[in-house]
Amino acid sequence: MIAMKICLISLGCSKNLVDSEIMLGVLKKNGFSITEKAESADIAVVNTCAFIKDAKEEAIDTILELAKLKQSGKLKKLIVAGCLPQRYQGKLTDLLQEVDAFLGPGRIDKIADIIALSFSGKRSFSVGKPHFSYKHDTPRVSLTPQHFAYVKIADGCDNCCHYCVIPQIRGPYRSRPVGSIVREVQALTERGVKEINLISQDTTFYGQDRYRKAALSDLLKRLVKLKKLQWIRILYTHPRHFDDSLMNLIARESKICSYIDLPIQHISDKILKLMGRKVSAGTIKRKIAKMRRLIPDLTLRTSLIVGFPQETERDFKKLFDFVREIKFDRLGVFAYSAEEDTKAAVLGGQIPEKIKRDRVKKIMRLQQGIVNKKNNALIGSEKVVLIDELQNKNTAMGRTQADAPDVDGVVFVKGKNIKPGDRVKVKITDALVYDLIGNKI
Repeated sequence: MIAMKICLISLGCSKNLVDSEIMLGVLKKNGFSITEKAESADIAVVNTCAFIKDAKEEAIDTILELAKLKQSGKLKKLIVAGCLPQRYQGKLTDLLQEVDAFLGPGRIDKIADIIALSFSGKRSFSVGKPHFSYKHDTPRVSLTPQHFAYVKIADGCDNCCHYCVIPQIRGPYRSRPVGSIVREVQALTERGVKEINLISQDTTFYGQDRYRKAALSDLLKRLVKLKKLQWIRILYTHPRHFDDSLMNLIARESKICSYIDLPIQHISDKILKLMGRKVSAGTIKRKIAKMRRLIPDLTLRTSLIVGFPQETERDFKKLFDFVREIKFDRLGVFAYSAEEDTKAAVLGGQIPEKIKRDRVKKIMRLQQGIVNKKNNALIGSEKVVLIDELQNKNTAMGRTQADAPDVDGVVFVKGKNIKPGDRVKVKITDALVYDLIGNKI
């Protein structure tokens, strides 16, 4: 057992990635070695996403590809973890006969025990209520470059938006203690991490369950005091819970990136109500205006859902016109996915797929033009870039404070003696649609 090699494939969001890092940490502590290649592994683990149809299809396709390796004798065991088993419980056992064990996100700390059980000849399904919340001393194996990391400050969700299955999969909102998070970040910075990305299903709800108040600002005030920490990025905020104290803190503290990830989903009051977002268009508009007034050099990111049930052309036009007016710096748009066991799935007025796709294209064409103008306006400016990786001897790829890992654009930096983790000053010389090009100064 000790000599066995594990390959773990992590699907879905950064919150899932942290769960994958924890599973690898537990496995490494239990004597397993880790490989990136499934073909050379004894055991494959797939950490799945089940948020929308596309994510489920990706998970099933990945599992079936690994099942072929098992059938050919290259894999001894195949384990499926995460949101897919949690969402569909025992329905998967008959569908995926090749899988030796299933475990939900609340059981990821038991991954080594579950693998051991599979070698005893027992096929297991371990789900139960999601309860696991990792601590600062929980073992983890980093799946990100050495200079940045994701830190999950809470799990679960209490928002219960009508299109979303996350509360069913992940359970109620559970904040980690402030002290544990600070100790984790401190340890990460001692290992060379310069950028921390704070994540949860709703980071702005942090503390409401544990401290009976919004505590994200309290956490941030502790984190900015860590000397080796250079950038703190806050992801997955909710417009309903984004308060003035948080805006003022971001404006005041240079270590906190002037970057706000604010998924508004829509701007029609009718659609927001049908979505169960518990926030009005007026509130969203006022908060965006205040953010831009208070925070210098603000980068504003949002995500949208189009084709939601009963979304008329008038509703869509409101959204389209709002995007054109606000000129978000970063934007992602998704076609609504009707998910079983959600309130939205049984609403009348479901929108045809072709109309959904057309609306996605219209928003993205608009946004492409907005970003292209913004990027071209940056030519000649100087930016601080955190280098993520080398492209070749004289070119590196990195990000400014305005770019979150994996979801936003990058800066291609020309220059010598650059290595990952460096923060370099760059003069922007050219702009692509979503990316920038520059020279090290």
